[in-house]
Amino acid sequence: MQLLSVINFNLLLKSIVIMLLTILLVGLFLKKLNQPYFVAYIVAGILLGPYAFKTFTDSDTIAVIGELGLLIQMFFIGTKMEIQTLAKNIKKPMVGVIVQLFLSFIFILLLGLYQNWSWKEILLFSFIISLSSSAIILEYLEKNNEINTPLGTLTSGILVLQDFLLVPMLLIINFIGQKSLHFNQILPLIISTIAITLFLRAIFTNKNINFHFPDKLKDDHEAQVFVGLLLCFGFGWLTQMLHLSAAIGALIGGIVISKSNSTQWLEAKLIPFRVFFLSLFFLSIGLQINIDFLIHHLGLIFLIVAIILLVNSAINGFVFRLLKVSSRNSIYAGALLSQIGEFSLVLCIVAKTQHLVNDFWYQLTLTVTSATMLLTAIWINIIRTFIYKQPSHLRSAGKYIYRSIKNISKSAH
Repeated sequence: MQLLSVINFNLLLKSIVIMLLTILLVGLFLKKLNQPYFVAYIVAGILLGPYAFKTFTDSDTIAVIGELGLLIQMFFIGTKMEIQTLAKNIKKPMVGVIVQLFLSFIFILLLGLYQNWSWKEILLFSFIISLSSSAIILEYLEKNNEINTPLGTLTSGILVLQDFLLVPMLLIINFIGQKSLHFNQILPLIISTIAITLFLRAIFTNKNINFHFPDKLKDDHEAQVFVGLLLCFGFGWLTQMLHLSAAIGALIGGIVISKSNSTQWLEAKLIPFRVFFLSLFFLSIGLQINIDFLIHHLGLIFLIVAIILLVNSAINGFVFRLLKVSSRNSIYAGALLSQIGEFSLVLCIVAKTQHLVNDFWYQLTLTVTSATMLLTAIWINIIRTFIYKQPSHLRSAGKYIYRSIKNISKSAH
């Protein structure tokens, strides 16, 4: 028994070393192509998964661990938000989310009628394409120092409201899957949602709320780590117990901390945990991608991904323009929100358990969602280059042509 334990430990240690080495090598390679690290995590997951080198075959366990990274990410997002600014401008994100969800439904409805989908499939896929990736886009805005700009604030508000929409979406999917939902299942969810809404309203509207931690924590580095993790996972656990998403709880925990005097040391202590666990989350996505399925349906997947990036960019660009954002920034924001997010995978998993999608549709949704996230940085950079840099190039080219013509005319005279 002891020998077996040693062998299992050696295999585990070997797998971890291979995982870290693969992430590092792929990450360094993709960094030269100006790609973010989350792309390396997904690619590493594909390479190490049960459909490639089979380094990891239990993707479910890693997915559960990886969800902790998603919680830490949402916690950090909450700490970065300027609550009063968001509260003052909450009407615009709310209108934007409603219009965006409606237009996504119209698009899927037209596509579904053409493909003879059932109304359940139409509803499910309209939910899936309407949710963007908070983990990717908010980190992107933060790294580019855009999260507290007017455009960043509006984009953050829309993403946060999209995350809150996950709760009613999950309820609807469970309802249409089970065909019946008892009152004793609905009542706790309604009460929890109202309680969370009232709590957030108090946080958003009260400027005088301020949470202070003992000054002793400033010098106690070990305690700081555990206090930070306790707040993150504690709020997540509370909302999970209330039948709401744990990610919402982590986000609320971060919002609470943003009104305290402790954000700086919390960020410094939790960044390593954030990086490691979030990498496992994206790694788990790659582990579930079936390479044979990807190869056999490459054309279909590429077509769907291209359509989604273009349609979502157009829908979200229209939404931002409707909210009186400039044309260039609207196009940029449309590209930011063009991908399908991580919470869409949650919807797909629940839909599979409710037998709303078969294995083909589950794998197709998983692959397409991952592909849109993988291509997000490339797509955004293309759009940024086109809308922000191209006009200056055109002006320079125009000035050059004008000077050339002027010189030629002078020479002629």
